[in-house]
Amino acid sequence: MIEFRVLGPLAAAADGSALALGAPKQRALLAELLLASGAVVSRDALVDAIWGDAPPDSALTSLQVYVHGLRKALGDDRIERQGDGYRLRLERDELDADRFEQLVERGRAALDEGDAETAAAALREALALWTGPALAGLSCNTRAASLEERRLQALELRGEAELQLGRHEALLGELEALVREHPYRERFREQQILALYRAGRQKEALDAYRDIRRRLVEELGIEPAPALRELEQAVLRQEPTLAAPGAAPSERRLPTAPTPLVGRHLEVAAVAALLRRDDVRLVTLTGTGGTGKTRLALAAAHELAAESAGGAIFVDLSPVADPAHLPAAIALAIGVGDDSDPFAAVTARLTSAPTVLVLDNLEQLLPEVTVVSHLLAAIPRLRVLATSRAPLRLSGEHEYPVPPLPVPAATATFEVAAANDAVRLFIARARAVDPHFALTDRNLRAVVGICRRLDGLPLALELAAARTRLLPPEQLEQRLGSALDVLVGGARDLPARQRTLRATLDWSWGLLDDDERLALARLSVFSGGASLDAAQAVLGDLDALQQATRLAEHGLLRRAEAARLVLLETIREYALARLREQGDEQDARRRHAKHHLALAERLAQGLLDGTVTTVEEFAREHENLLAAVAWTAGAGEVELQVRLVCALRLYWAMRGNFAEARGLFERAIADSRGAPALHAAALFHGASFAFRRGDLETARSEWTTALGLFTELGDEEEAARCTAELGAIAIAERDLERAERLYREAAAAFAAHGRTMRECAALGNIAAIAAERGDFESAEAQGERVVGLQREVGDHEGLAISLHNLSRVKLRLGHLDEAQRCCAEALQVALQLAHKEILGYGLGSVAEIAHTRGEHELAARLLGAGEAIFEETGVQRFGEEAEAWKRTADALAAELGAERQRELMREGAALQLAQAVAEADAAVR
Repeated sequence: MIEFRVLGPLAAAADGSALALGAPKQRALLAELLLASGAVVSRDALVDAIWGDAPPDSALTSLQVYVHGLRKALGDDRIERQGDGYRLRLERDELDADRFEQLVERGRAALDEGDAETAAAALREALALWTGPALAGLSCNTRAASLEERRLQALELRGEAELQLGRHEALLGELEALVREHPYRERFREQQILALYRAGRQKEALDAYRDIRRRLVEELGIEPAPALRELEQAVLRQEPTLAAPGAAPSERRLPTAPTPLVGRHLEVAAVAALLRRDDVRLVTLTGTGGTGKTRLALAAAHELAAESAGGAIFVDLSPVADPAHLPAAIALAIGVGDDSDPFAAVTARLTSAPTVLVLDNLEQLLPEVTVVSHLLAAIPRLRVLATSRAPLRLSGEHEYPVPPLPVPAATATFEVAAANDAVRLFIARARAVDPHFALTDRNLRAVVGICRRLDGLPLALELAAARTRLLPPEQLEQRLGSALDVLVGGARDLPARQRTLRATLDWSWGLLDDDERLALARLSVFSGGASLDAAQAVLGDLDALQQATRLAEHGLLRRAEAARLVLLETIREYALARLREQGDEQDARRRHAKHHLALAERLAQGLLDGTVTTVEEFAREHENLLAAVAWTAGAGEVELQVRLVCALRLYWAMRGNFAEARGLFERAIADSRGAPALHAAALFHGASFAFRRGDLETARSEWTTALGLFTELGDEEEAARCTAELGAIAIAERDLERAERLYREAAAAFAAHGRTMRECAALGNIAAIAAERGDFESAEAQGERVVGLQREVGDHEGLAISLHNLSRVKLRLGHLDEAQRCCAEALQVALQLAHKEILGYGLGSVAEIAHTRGEHELAARLLGAGEAIFEETGVQRFGEEAEAWKRTADALAAELGAERQRELMREGAALQLAQAVAEADAAVR
């Protein structure tokens, strides 16, 4: 079963995983087929819907391509060709629009029967299916407008049901937004006027009528409908028929949020379920400022209030600074004014019926909050839902941490991003200031970037969304380098601590003791989290575990996978500013850099040893390592700087980070002039990235200079490494005699120093030179010897390269089975190392093997996947390898046709790397 969604951005998911639906026009095709409800849609009608009045000459061909793409995504049996058109086979309840219609009709029928409660529930469920503007980002204007009209009708019906239930207070905020967005829709105005009147705001109700009449007369030239005019007269006469049904206590005592809650549906259900348990009477929502604890508490309390005879009562404790005033604040909230003994007054009032008491912002009263325990002991049917940035540490407390909203991956597809709660919240709040705002293919990456930069923190997202009134998402993302300076100007009716992100964090900072503040400030030098050992290295004399525990309790630190300690980026920015104020930044960064240098040098040795987990640990620490490199470069710590980039060289090469690495090495090369040993090391390692990117002149110059420096320093082994690399340049330039001479000289030096692994690499290149000359028998014999030696010494990177080269030699000799075996093993070793360059070459070799076997379409796909790696990394291919790649591509173009070859190569380029390698592996097994 596939879940199709059109009530918002078009999306489809199977087994909870989003399906990739392709480019906008392909998604538009799917939308047309979905909304045809199983009917056949002619090709002409589809072309008109997708391209409008001026379709291109290739429209029918493109339509077939889009149908093919959708069949791949949804399954071949989903889209059927019938006559001159197509139909999409839908199963029951697969389309959200169908479920929406069913629920709306159920609500309408319940209203007709006088069952407002059932109607409201059905209509709420129907409207919850909407995740944004219908078909957002697609040019299906007619379809989207029709769906939007059905949504507005459902909102009108739901408003009618809620008013019949006496929930006018809860409805007012939403109605205000609706009439602002749809100023000529009279039914929303009727409901707003009635809700205002029932809330005791008769003047505002009459003002609302005058506003819509003025708009209709002046802008449209019409008078309000009779129903609206009659309602105005009824309000003027204060007719009894306008009176609300008896409101539940919860509706009088719980404030109504001005904007709908986005996301958090699972959290609301979880908190409510927790408080329904017989053994749970105190739940504390914890988390850093801005995560939405109050909103979540209110949503859960509204749900629980209807089940409690005493309803739910909200107590805002942010103005209360003295714990002794807590009973009085609660008494004031529930309307009992016995100043002599407020605790007794509260107990007397709340004993009569089961009640939910929401205590918001308890953190500033910690630890003196035992009055909460006393209330629970004195009132057996009382349940307390508290919010605090740290747990209360009371008996019977159940802590419920409220995390930020999950954020999408940086490369998330349109469908995945549109369904993400952080993105949905940003869009919803942006639409409050710009009703036409929508997620589009053009702004997708910027919106995702904003949500990731702000860590999914609801307050930060709301403040950022308000800026879209002036700044498009692309410019807003650029300005978020200093989020604390951009995220200001929150709504005036918010507490002062929530009007800017900095004020929210000031509030949290004020609740910490001196050690906690120092620990938080020092931890700000980490990027991407810290292990406990790394944190201890930077915190110095502070106990890392103890401080991390305390900061986590305050909601300022969270534990991620692999037991890493992570600060949200906005908190890290704030804490770093505090660290600078304390004058402690340079010492903390020096500790950070020294720790990560030792780690990088250990991990680099692990890569040479082929330790798979080393690659993963390097990836986890990469952001910290880059931060350490940046600080050492800026602080003039040249030795640390050069040692760091040299330790990172092999990891960067494996991951294909050639451009970034080259830039960092250029800085290290420049900074290390005057320190011969460091300068030689920076030149040697940095030149490899110039070489990989095809800059042979720079590579030759730097390896030659490094060779001279190492010779002067008397370092024969490093000089031999430079000699070997100059041999690589000779191969690239097809000077094979010089290349062989240089590699033999280097191999002899490595052997003399007992460096078998490096000797093997040189011998492997001598075998490659034989292959370049066409002496494949000699290349095979030497290659087999090198592979055997590399297995003995455990040189995994070298083994992957040699196996790849050997597979190509065996293919040229016609030993297809042996070529496949070598190629399969090379791919597996390279995959374990996550070595992109070797994987790219390997995919090309499997493509050549598949072509030899006549599997031309597979060959084209794999060639496209390999080409994508080289385009991504910027690696340049030389010699026979480059020629073989071109021969295979040309042969495939001749056999498949150039257009089909390009289409298959594009498909291959779109594959995830692991998927492409899996296909290649299956082809040579």
